[in-house]
Amino acid sequence: MRRLCAVAGVSRCGFYKYQHRDSKKLQEDDVIGQAISKLQEEHHDSIGYRHMVTLLEKDTGKKLGSRRIRRIMKEKELQSAVRRKKYSDEVYIRRRKMKESLPPDLIQRHFYALEPYKRMVEDITYLPCIEQTYYLNAIADLYNGEILAYTISDSVDTKLCTDTVKALMNRIKCIAGAVLHSDGGSTYQSYAYRSLLEALGIRMSLGKTGICYDNAAMESLNGIIKTECLYCRFGKSNVKNRRIPKRDIIPAVEAFIEFYNTERPKERLGFLSPVEFRLRNPKGTYPMVVEQEKGLTEQENGKTI
Repeated sequence: MRRLCAVAGVSRCGFYKYQHRDSKKLQEDDVIGQAISKLQEEHHDSIGYRHMVTLLEKDTGKKLGSRRIRRIMKEKELQSAVRRKKYSDEVYIRRRKMKESLPPDLIQRHFYALEPYKRMVEDITYLPCIEQTYYLNAIADLYNGEILAYTISDSVDTKLCTDTVKALMNRIKCIAGAVLHSDGGSTYQSYAYRSLLEALGIRMSLGKTGICYDNAAMESLNGIIKTECLYCRFGKSNVKNRRIPKRDIIPAVEAFIEFYNTERPKERLGFLSPVEFRLRNPKGTYPMVVEQEKGLTEQENGKTI
């Protein structure tokens, strides 16, 4: 027995205690299990363990613990069939920890940058086609609004976002220390996406989930793509009702992104395209202090001299 207990990793004392455990409690559990089975049969397996506690206490007049009822229902396979958990408890705990460790919002709705490739925004928008819905994930530079990288996929998943970041790295080799801001979507919260940004030295920034104003710059850009590229060309109702095939939608979006970057003038850039503005100001547009020339009117100590 000593050898068997050593193999099983239990003490002899614990084994004998388990062997001679309180049989009265086991009998009570069997009685409670029968009562639970009867209630579940009457109510078509629709009662969860919390409501089951209340019903059993009314029938028996005894105080019952919710953990005990939950254990009995699980052991005897008498759990409710209504809204049963999709994942295990471990998965929910891991997801809760992941949300608690999310990065802060580093942009705080200040959608500007003083030099290129330092502050960027990212978002996903849908492209409805006859065949199915496709998804566009794009990264834009807050310095000039240029779309630096994008990926189109038939699945809105983590790979869509990581592929876009990899496309960004193929274009811009040195990007460590830059801020990449996005909304709080599940694809941006995934461990794979966050690990990739950390490995590349990119500072991740997340807005609040469901608050479009936290990523307004990218929401506006998606609106421009939808309006000027799709609605004006194919008609808003045709696009929204999925009347345009993929062979027309995808090439139109790709061509518009090239036009947007290289030709479309932006008023805030002095009516230059994003690429033209970057080429004219490759080191950024930092404010410069201009000293007043001598002989001009100055104010000193409250007097004009």
